[in-house]
Amino acid sequence: MTVVAITLYDVVLWIHVTAVVVAFGALFAYPIFLAVNARAPLAQRAGLHRAQIAFSQRVTGPTIGVVLLAGIYLATDAELWDQAWVGISLLLLFVIAGLGATVLRKGEEALAATADAGDEAGYATALSTVRRWTLMTLALIVFVIFLMTTKPF
Repeated sequence: MTVVAITLYDVVLWIHVTAVVVAFGALFAYPIFLAVNARAPLAQRAGLHRAQIAFSQRVTGPTIGVVLLAGIYLATDAELWDQAWVGISLLLLFVIAGLGATVLRKGEEALAATADAGDEAGYATALSTVRRWTLMTLALIVFVIFLMTTKPF
């Protein structure tokens, strides 16, 4: 007979990893979504950006809270607060959340507004900004995943 030993720590770790996938998984498709959407007629582009904003507000934002709370439990239970990779990851979670709530959100709002207004030049400027900050945010997410999995220091 095999006994399955799943601890509370294991369950919270699963919640933490799942929340990261839910919160940030879609962001990895944004560069493709943005590129394809930019080829559509300008009048048809705003819908994607309204969906990005809604997803960020209704899914990503709240799920970041789950990532944070589960991470706090994990670091406390395993007594990891003295590890640099924990502190750096926590700091970067706040940076990533801040970028999403400010720079990316304002950029997505500008994309929707310029598409609705038929402002091709304004759209191109906003798109360039959103692409740049999306890639920066993705790089930070990948770096945090690296820290969490390798625990280098």
